[in-house]
Amino acid sequence: MAGRRLVTWLLVVVVLVTGAVIVAPALVAWRVEAAIAQELPGTASVDVRVRTAPWRLIRGTLDRVEVEARRALLGEIIADRLSIRLRDVHIDISRLMREGVLAGTRVGEGEGMVVLGHEDVARFLVTARGVGRAVVTLAGGVVTIEGDVRVGTVDLRARLEGRLVVSSPTTVDLHVQTLTVSGVEIPEEIGRMLVGNLNPLITLRGIPLPVRIESVAADEGQVRIHVRVGDRT
Repeated sequence: MAGRRLVTWLLVVVVLVTGAVIVAPALVAWRVEAAIAQELPGTASVDVRVRTAPWRLIRGTLDRVEVEARRALLGEIIADRLSIRLRDVHIDISRLMREGVLAGTRVGEGEGMVVLGHEDVARFLVTARGVGRAVVTLAGGVVTIEGDVRVGTVDLRARLEGRLVVSSPTTVDLHVQTLTVSGVEIPEEIGRMLVGNLNPLITLRGIPLPVRIESVAADEGQVRIHVRVGDRT
């Protein structure tokens, strides 16, 4: 009889521990999802996965955190996809569970990818930079933009080609190589002055994490930005 009771209690302990291992990280992931969605208003969807031991959660330590966001609004521009992998994350667990905020979050290290489509870049140029009827092509590392620009009181059709360059830890600029206005080619130096208001073309300041842009590429109709994440970056 005593042996059976011992086995029963062991089974109960195993079930409780297994439940804690599964449920606790899932609950924290759900709260982190809600907090990130609040930090990125207008984002279509956010999916978060947390991997850590339940006893480490008491101190707010998360071994790994994976974030996938679709149609994420990053300040003035929409990213089609935002993917981030974090390691050694420390959060204020009490405030997260009580208030649903990521206050005091520290990230050991991580990396991620931000992907923007050519239509999203064109929409940004129209709404935030005043370029009318903008059409954007992204291929072979070259960005081609066609649109209406205002010179004085006249709208002129312009076409420019350039390359994306990392201009700061959180911004990307367009380096203009050729510019034509109404079919007339403009010298490169003057062209840079005329399109100066386009930059920064992309900013990631809207991401609620300490990010640093490592590289940027434009090809196959997409802009792909590789970032490092963490307080030690």
